[in-house]
Amino acid sequence: MPRWDYAKLPSFIETNLPAYALKIIGQVNALAEAGSLRVYLVGGGAREVVRAFVNQISTDNLQHFVFDIDIAVEGDAIALAEALAEEHGGAVIRNDRFHTAKWIGDSGYGVDLTMCRREHYPIPGKLPEVLGEAEIYEDLLRRDFSFNALAVSISKDDFGTIYDPTGGVADIFSKTLRVLHPQSFIEDPTRMMRAIRYSVRLNYRIDEETALLLAQGLEESYFDQLSPERVRYELECILSEEFWFGILWAAYTSDLLASLHPEWNQLPTMSGSDAEVLELGIRNQEELLEQDMVPQWLVRLSWSLANVRASALPDVLKRIGVHARLAQSVVEAREKFDEVAARMNHTGFKPSRIYRVCQEYPRKTLLFIAFNSYLAKDTEPLRTNLMKHLRELSPKHNILPGERLISLGLPAGPLVGKAQEELWWRKIDGELPDDKATEQAARELIERYLSQPFV
Repeated sequence: MPRWDYAKLPSFIETNLPAYALKIIGQVNALAEAGSLRVYLVGGGAREVVRAFVNQISTDNLQHFVFDIDIAVEGDAIALAEALAEEHGGAVIRNDRFHTAKWIGDSGYGVDLTMCRREHYPIPGKLPEVLGEAEIYEDLLRRDFSFNALAVSISKDDFGTIYDPTGGVADIFSKTLRVLHPQSFIEDPTRMMRAIRYSVRLNYRIDEETALLLAQGLEESYFDQLSPERVRYELECILSEEFWFGILWAAYTSDLLASLHPEWNQLPTMSGSDAEVLELGIRNQEELLEQDMVPQWLVRLSWSLANVRASALPDVLKRIGVHARLAQSVVEAREKFDEVAARMNHTGFKPSRIYRVCQEYPRKTLLFIAFNSYLAKDTEPLRTNLMKHLRELSPKHNILPGERLISLGLPAGPLVGKAQEELWWRKIDGELPDDKATEQAARELIERYLSQPFV
């Protein structure tokens, strides 16, 4: 019998889902059954199970990546999440407005539980209003695309049964992306961004009617109905994808980026190789980015905005919802790029020279300059110097406490900080190999300071 004999889907799930996912599904099912609730695997998890079942992707995809567990509940999803936390530990994050909850187990893995519901969009582009409970078929009709409007039952009596009211399985077979109704993009314009993202990630074609609706939405500026925060979330999703540059390129060529803001009408390169070079740099500096609390997606965004006019950059960042402080760092990196490059794109500098120049600029500004420099030719010395400063030289360490400097005769006050700064310069230049050398250098500095008439 062919692999896609759906009578085999229950055993396929039990054989191919990762152990942690099966354990969670079992825990959910047991408590749902006790409460007479029907539960379903939905969203990306259901889609990927079907894609693997019909040999569109390898079953290794289910094993080796974090499996997406979204559970639709015919009944009280929040109560089920709280029961799971009480029975198995962990915490629950509630969203009473949409009758959803995230159960975060002791392992740290999160499971989204959503009440099957009916909803409508009273204002295009805004979040929907919940009209009430629904059965699974009606719940699936509110989804974005047909291949995401699938449910796989995890209830005991029909485990593995597929619910497919919109023909999503057929669209998976034909590798087609299709909206569920003509008003889809009007109701929620973020779906236009998701359409581009999914079409590239899954390598699916956008069907003809959906493509016409997408073009209409861009032409009529549906994005104007979206808040900056919703735009930012969708861009973050795009820029967190493995093939983010391909998605961004598709967004550019379809005029989606220009529809978000007319100044974002080009990308800095046509070459995926340039994006791969940036990715290598990001991977090499993951620890530094985490330390400075700069998300990787924002590094990619800053790089992608390199051809936006400097005078327009603040407005673009505001429109796409980048937080004000991070946006300021991105803008400063653009404004200061040439200045910093002129001072730091050289070889042979002593560490103290690198430190003294770089201390004039905020750390995040230097970070964005370093990553943006991948787009400029012959800037390896610039990146080397900036990364050395960020990783090794900054922040400064007081290698001799202020109290010790005072005990050696230095008056309390600003000279203490000045002495500590100069000692740090000499330390990073390798001139102070031990405590004895540091003490001697401190005495010499104090003697020099005290001999100066302004002291």
